[in-house]
Amino acid sequence: MKHAHSGARCSAGSVAALALVAGATAVLAGPAPAQAATTTIVDAELRWEINKESLSGAFAPGTWNLLSAGRLGNPGAGGQTLRSTDAGATWANGAPAGWTNTAGNVTVLDKQGDGSYAPTTWLGTRTNAAGQLTSGASHTVNSENLLSLTEGTGTVDPVTDTGTLAWDGDFTVVYYSGMSFFYVSDPRLTLTNGTGKLTATLSGYGSDQADQSTWTPLPDTEVTLADVSGVDLTDSGLTATPAYREVVYDGATSTPQVRTGMSWGSFPSSFVDFQQGVGTASYWYSSGGSADPRKVASPFSVAYSQPGQARVTVSDTTLLPSGAHQVTVEGAGFDPDLATGTRPPLAGRPAGAYIAFGRYADHWRPSAGAPASSRVNAGGAGLKWAVSAADAAAVGGPAAGAVELRPDGTFTATLTVDKSVVDAKTSTGTYGIYTYLGSGAVQPAYETFTPITFARSTPEVSIAAANVTYGADAPVTVTVSSPSSSPSPSSSRSPATGTVTLTDGTTVVGSASLVDGKAAFTLARPTAGQHRLTATYSGDGDTEAGEASRTVTVAKAVPAVRVTAGDPDAGEDVVVSVGLPAAATGTVVLKEDGTVLGTATVAAGSATLALGDLGAGEHALVATYGGDANHEASSGTTRVNVVRVAGRAKVRWAAKPTAGKRGKAVVAVSALAGGKTTAVVRTARGRKVEALTARIRGAKVTFTLPRLARGAYTLVVRVPGNDDVAPVTTRRTFRVA
Repeated sequence: MKHAHSGARCSAGSVAALALVAGATAVLAGPAPAQAATTTIVDAELRWEINKESLSGAFAPGTWNLLSAGRLGNPGAGGQTLRSTDAGATWANGAPAGWTNTAGNVTVLDKQGDGSYAPTTWLGTRTNAAGQLTSGASHTVNSENLLSLTEGTGTVDPVTDTGTLAWDGDFTVVYYSGMSFFYVSDPRLTLTNGTGKLTATLSGYGSDQADQSTWTPLPDTEVTLADVSGVDLTDSGLTATPAYREVVYDGATSTPQVRTGMSWGSFPSSFVDFQQGVGTASYWYSSGGSADPRKVASPFSVAYSQPGQARVTVSDTTLLPSGAHQVTVEGAGFDPDLATGTRPPLAGRPAGAYIAFGRYADHWRPSAGAPASSRVNAGGAGLKWAVSAADAAAVGGPAAGAVELRPDGTFTATLTVDKSVVDAKTSTGTYGIYTYLGSGAVQPAYETFTPITFARSTPEVSIAAANVTYGADAPVTVTVSSPSSSPSPSSSRSPATGTVTLTDGTTVVGSASLVDGKAAFTLARPTAGQHRLTATYSGDGDTEAGEASRTVTVAKAVPAVRVTAGDPDAGEDVVVSVGLPAAATGTVVLKEDGTVLGTATVAAGSATLALGDLGAGEHALVATYGGDANHEASSGTTRVNVVRVAGRAKVRWAAKPTAGKRGKAVVAVSALAGGKTTAVVRTARGRKVEALTARIRGAKVTFTLPRLARGAYTLVVRVPGNDDVAPVTTRRTFRVA
């Protein structure tokens, strides 16, 4: 955006700004020349901070009061605050907010460390020029922001101190970081004989501290922002102190006005009445609280230029602090016939105009008798001399800085603006592009001043990090860049430098220096879940500090469950081993056809279950891992084939049969055998003598034989089979003596 400033307008504006900060109420410009008619104004600038309370910390933790150019978006609900992580771009509930320092003719300015003003940064809305943070408890630290409304139009009559000036633009006054705010639109100043008022249209939303869900649209309402009197309207502007102290407000509903002390008073009634609907009425009149001194209305200033004054337009007026920047200065109204040089090289010739980047004292104008020492110029490519084409050679030509002053009083010059050059020459004064006559001539109409502000750019901090699965490291890249339009298109700079600190929640991941505007980090094997990463950038000479946040999701690992089992014979324990990642914890349940066979705790990535006898045959086993904080639940299967073992039957005599005496045979069988076992006693010729039956007990069965006559016999034992053991038959021959 180009900014046109005349000498008269900007002189008053700069001094007015200083007087505003100091609380001055005196007239700032010289007495107005007598004139019989009103003058049309087309470039009036209004500067006002409203009051200190609007620039201070709020009492709700982490909130503060601030200004925004334009209209903030509607959060759609009460109790919302602007997000700091995206510099007020959104509300806490995600709705678009759109905080900005510039919108149309409205700019929120911030006092710099050297006393000049530049468009505020987001951080600048809650810190002063010394970097101190505002707080609800502090009566001295505020953001030192100012509203600037430009391109005001109207008419003025400095003789009678009568005039009307109007501005087209909107701004938002934000309290408690947005829990309450209202819009101010199209201010208008009217004066009659030095008395008048500043009015505007207010709108916004109603809130309630007792019920933060309340959020009601408020209609457009015309109100008086400030009542003023005793205003001295000059050729170049005015300053005025709004009435506040000892102004009575009778409309208080819940919190009565306190009318004692040095700071008691009120903003105009129509303004405070509107604030009753907003929900913050008591912030605009004395209520007996500790913040009452901050509520007092601040002075405001208006600066403009008169017709006939030479004018300049500078392509860029906000530049980066470091480096050399090219700006284009266009001049008009520099009538070559208005002044003649009094000393060489243009003595007796049209003197032309110096166009200089410098750092000048407040009293710098040659027409006002200011010495040359008050004008510290950068020189070199930062100083040009606009002269007629015929006189260019006399001043050394283009190589010496000559540019053409055209017969119609216009010129175009390119200047190099390098802050370090003038800083090396002086530590005081105001940076700006200045014009004044050369060769000793004096002409007030040639004297113009366009302020140059040096401001660090607002960085864009971004975090690039892929979502990963537990068990893997997560690389994170933080990029810090400055938008090409901030603070000035003509400002060229290297990539941002400085350091970035990355935190994962409250845990510091590390700090790293920027390389080509980037810093790399690694989250070492982050736990599963959401990780809120915040990158905090330290800033450098050309870039403000900044930060950004984003959430990275680490998915749970899906483990492969490996189930293995031995190849057991019947009668042996079945051992199942379940393999998992080494970091897994929890339990494993082993089932067959839905029946739980056992449960084991995972240790060092495995779980072992000894199942005992499974029985002969094929078994489908399912091992289910229940998962933990970093691992999903998972299952694995295996099949185990258990074969039947061979039957076993070994006969021994507990009492060998003899003639006339019963014998007792004990048959040892497999431990898995069960049920009844049969035995048959046969003669040597195969004749069946007797059949016996006995139950297997403890892997053996005992048969008591009948009394037998002398002779040869055979004992045939048949052991039945089952799922685990095969049937078996054994024979034992014997002789009864």
